[in-house]
Amino acid sequence: MLYEAAHFIKDRLKPVWNLVEWGNAQCFALRYRKGLNQIPEILNRHSTDFTVRLATEADAPNLAKFFEEQPEEAFKFFRPHDFDEKSLKNIIRNKAFITFLVLSGETIVGYFFLRSFVNGKSFRGKIVDHRWQGRGIAKLMGKAATDVAQALPVRMFGTISPENYASLASSKAVNEVKILNTLDNGYYYIEYLPKK
Repeated sequence: MLYEAAHFIKDRLKPVWNLVEWGNAQCFALRYRKGLNQIPEILNRHSTDFTVRLATEADAPNLAKFFEEQPEEAFKFFRPHDFDEKSLKNIIRNKAFITFLVLSGETIVGYFFLRSFVNGKSFRGKIVDHRWQGRGIAKLMGKAATDVAQALPVRMFGTISPENYASLASSKAVNEVKILNTLDNGYYYIEYLPKK
């Protein structure tokens, strides 16, 4: 219900959406300040073979390039926002849209986010560079996102197409995946829970 309402407002009532986004970001940053301050330390623990860190506005040009270099089929199941530099800067600035990068040296090889709300819910999304798939990066991002969500603390949700076998497999490898509903477009609306 919340998912459908948010998409209706975003798609049809842009000025209202912008106001809601701003208010949510401010309230979220205040309510979850303690957990937000723990994020760099959490990401540092996950930085072994790859560096995992928060994205900054300075990353927007390289992140836009990262998205430009992905094949069209990479976006079949992943279109959470626009991928141009200006849009990415706005997303990174949003205190409730927590954006993360996975790097090999200086090269972005993965991107993930927690799109969070002051009511304690967040939505996870992730994408791995097509040239770096099969190296455990999706699992790494899932583990890091789960630890961040627990530290904040927020509940973590997402939508996955039943045809997106790779995403389902990497999600189930690091989380208990609870299917809550099937949406009108056929996607599963799920909650990611910590592994027991």
